[in-house]
Amino acid sequence: MLAGVRHLPTGFAAAAFLLCLAAAPRAGAQVSTRGDAVAALLNEWHREGRAAGLSAITYENRDEGHSRIEAGQYPQLQVFKPDEKSGPPGGIAVMVRARPTVGNCSMSAPAERGGSLPRHYLMQPEGARFLMGQYLSNNLFIYPEHQDHDPGANGAGGWGDLYPANTPCVIISQGSSLSDQPFVHAVLETIAAFPPETQKLLIEKRLLMPTVQAIFRQSNKGVDTPQGYLTGAAHPPVFDAARLDVEKMARAANQMTPELVPPVVQLEVVEENEERPGVHHFEDAKAAPLKLADTPVAVARVLHAGMGEKVMLVSAAKSGDLTGRPLQIRWQVLQGDPALVRVETTDLNGTARVRVRWQPPVVNTAGVRSHRVDIGVFALNGVTISAPAMLSFYMPPCEARFEDKDGRALEVLHQAHNPDFGLPAADTDPRWMRAIFALSVAGDGLRSRLTEKLLGESERKALQQIWMSLDTRQREVRKLEADPARRTRAEEAGARLGQEIALALREKLPGERALTARQAVERVLDAIAGFSDLYPSFQKELHRLAAQSPKPGAEGVIRAEVARLVGLGVLYQEASGSVLTQSAPEKLSPGEQYCLRGLNLTLLSHALFPEVLERSPAPAWTDPRISFPKPWRDVHRHDEEGRFLGWLRHHDGRTTWFSLDGKLLPDGPGPSAPAHSVIYEAAPDGRMIWRRAER
Repeated sequence: MLAGVRHLPTGFAAAAFLLCLAAAPRAGAQVSTRGDAVAALLNEWHREGRAAGLSAITYENRDEGHSRIEAGQYPQLQVFKPDEKSGPPGGIAVMVRARPTVGNCSMSAPAERGGSLPRHYLMQPEGARFLMGQYLSNNLFIYPEHQDHDPGANGAGGWGDLYPANTPCVIISQGSSLSDQPFVHAVLETIAAFPPETQKLLIEKRLLMPTVQAIFRQSNKGVDTPQGYLTGAAHPPVFDAARLDVEKMARAANQMTPELVPPVVQLEVVEENEERPGVHHFEDAKAAPLKLADTPVAVARVLHAGMGEKVMLVSAAKSGDLTGRPLQIRWQVLQGDPALVRVETTDLNGTARVRVRWQPPVVNTAGVRSHRVDIGVFALNGVTISAPAMLSFYMPPCEARFEDKDGRALEVLHQAHNPDFGLPAADTDPRWMRAIFALSVAGDGLRSRLTEKLLGESERKALQQIWMSLDTRQREVRKLEADPARRTRAEEAGARLGQEIALALREKLPGERALTARQAVERVLDAIAGFSDLYPSFQKELHRLAAQSPKPGAEGVIRAEVARLVGLGVLYQEASGSVLTQSAPEKLSPGEQYCLRGLNLTLLSHALFPEVLERSPAPAWTDPRISFPKPWRDVHRHDEEGRFLGWLRHHDGRTTWFSLDGKLLPDGPGPSAPAHSVIYEAAPDGRMIWRRAER
């Protein structure tokens, strides 16, 4: 595990380019001894003089051999020997190498304690500049995501997509230790396949890795058309080795003559609107900068909910092509809601005005929840297409914004709930059987009364039949598991059961809706989560269920969430102990409905379906390097003409007025009301607090 990362300074010293290499290999040796089809092609092409091989390439491992590839499989490859200052325990300081270098480092901290190495780099401008320095100096490193890109939230199942930016400067592999190795092999074999004159040109012009990235992203399985390359499916932040097509990569490289070398996009931010501290966001000096990256190949910004919209004028005029062919620049939304992103091209040189509005999280192409908008910028020269340059906009998960029809903020919540239901990520998970069973049982309990209103009788009975069939299979598996001598058969039967569960989830239920079993489960849970009056209507029954819940401390968790919403001015408690909504159910604001949905998700996971849902009840986790939790809710005020006047803050049961420039109004708004500056700082418990500045 990695406790911290030591970054290279912005200015690269000459010493950073020193190499410690093994004895130079024989250029005439075969390219690969791996014995597979790609190795055979590489060796054949090299013997015929059609492939350059790897004599000009260096391999570097930075994890003390933990995930080192067997470099002897590539006899021509040079191997970097780190000195005593490299690698752990003092952190990783991967240098920019003078020679073309492919490397890997299978190291990471836990997600909540810093995460993977790419995430360390992407949290600060210096890291982004360093990665660009590698990328445009013929260096490419591969790192596992470990816990930074998985289904789930707050550590229950996973943490979601924790990367604040997307970048073409590295390859991040889905998985943990050793998941990086297939990509190292794929990149080395692609580089080896280039014709000699092409590889030489790419190295001289420092275009080797942008060209490799273009080939890699166009060759992955599922990217079958030129138009498919311009979608998010080709450019996720993290890549799955199952999508690699190494032979396709090698053949594409071998067919690339110098005139087919793709162009390179270079971006420059010309102007942008700026967030105002104390108005649009409320961080202290320890938070990460809002401008996470400003490089020609990757630009990244943090967009806080208080800002609402980021507007940037970005130029791609410095993009280039080796042959000087005219370029067409394409701007493509790769991730995020396209309806909330506008790209207005302003001239033929590739300058565009980019408008990105704050938006709730999306589930990306890998099924992982993400809080980031990615825009890919591509250059086409009429023959080939470039690797993307990236524009990324990261919205801290702890924030939520609610707008009117004209896009004006109505409310901003600074401690958003975990939006995950807690259902299994894998279709083969036996926990799906519990979900199907829970929905299929009729009775007079609260759970049954709620589900019976949301499912037709034929749908419920069909779910019951599905469960009975799966239950028979599960009993057979358990019988095998009880006999140590039949362990292998038990494992095989368990795998078959998983496949049968996956098939059952896709089975269509009878009725006009023609829902699949999975859709029925998700629709029922979503409908209950959207019932704003759930807790006030069934408070006593819910607490009885929580007292019987298998989840430790379930009743206390629910009471804590209720108390939080009382403090935010969403709920109030009568003298009798009954809890009601501050607004009548039909008059609840979007922000209030959102807060009540968060409470309902906790009720679902800790009282109604505790044996089914594995969900963290804590607020949405946000990397503290980006933003600190802020336990308050700001309700924005506008005059009759829609002009912003300030906000009303609900915090710990108190209500406080603020002016439009973020000043505290202790006596409320008014033409002569005294206004005080406010100080925001992190408390010892990790939360943000605020106080009136002394005059």
